[in-house]
Amino acid sequence: MKSTVASSLVASLVAGLMFSASAQANDAQGAFVGAGAGWSQYRDLNDIASSGVNRDATSSRLLGGYTFNQYLSLEAGYDWLGHAKAGGDTYRIDGWTLSALPRYPLTKSISLLGELGLMRDFTTNDARDTKAHGYSPVFGIGAAYRVNDALDLQARYRIVDDAGRGATGNTDVNNLGLEVVYYPTRSSAPAAVAAPAPVVEPAPAPAPQEVVETKRFTLTSDVLFDFGKATLKPAGQAALTKLYNEISTLDMKDHQTVVFGYTDRIGSDAANLKLSQQRAESVVNFLKAKGIAGNRITATGRGEANPVTGTSCNGIKNRKNLIACLAADRRVEIEVKGIKEVVVQK
Repeated sequence: MKSTVASSLVASLVAGLMFSASAQANDAQGAFVGAGAGWSQYRDLNDIASSGVNRDATSSRLLGGYTFNQYLSLEAGYDWLGHAKAGGDTYRIDGWTLSALPRYPLTKSISLLGELGLMRDFTTNDARDTKAHGYSPVFGIGAAYRVNDALDLQARYRIVDDAGRGATGNTDVNNLGLEVVYYPTRSSAPAAVAAPAPVVEPAPAPAPQEVVETKRFTLTSDVLFDFGKATLKPAGQAALTKLYNEISTLDMKDHQTVVFGYTDRIGSDAANLKLSQQRAESVVNFLKAKGIAGNRITATGRGEANPVTGTSCNGIKNRKNLIACLAADRRVEIEVKGIKEVVVQK
């Protein structure tokens, strides 16, 4: 029976190791296997035999389990608690154990152990030629010494409480053992930490470049002035106020404004040149009064030059109709030129 039990234990431990090896190894988690030997004392054999009692016996065990973290493990094992003598005959206990092992690290190499578990015990009393089985609580304390990443040495003191049954006689068993425990996946190397992503400095914003920009505005003279006159009408003042507000919002440095006055072709060249100059100066004076610096604005009269109507009015003989047709030529053009900062994307 013992060989069958040992074979089953080994098979289960190998399966546990294969499961653990598939997981990521670290210092506080993973499977383990081990074996140990020691000494047992059967405390209550005097109740079984009145003479020839030898309570001491050698013991051995196989074990395996899983460490969840540095403070707790779960252990399963098979214990042979040894052959004691009662009246010259053998009294022996072995069985499966399942225990929780609390652990408290004192140093990097030494830890205190506890044990709280249950034993499925199989008890034989040759003197009575009887066998019995049942469950017995297991309590223990101990210490573990870490030899290296893969190997621990453990010294443990355990009490199996009230093993055996009425047919065989029952007894407490004190067991002191030394164990070698193997951790196939344990490592003290620090867990791999992903390298931080390189910090990519944003490309510097392209420096703004200065360019010369020109804005042009055109107002018809008929809005600004009566025919043949250079005095601004109320409607003209309102139109120039709106124009001034637009010029004020232009994001330009060192801008210069030139006001060009134009007339139609009706009348002499000299009279038209003079009128166009007077109209340009009226616009300049108004804009200066609104806030444009005098050294940044000038007036230029161009008379009947650069007509925009072309030859479209050549066939009109009636003066009134001709004046209406040539209205587009009677105009004031305002040209604002200055430096503006722009960002050129490459």
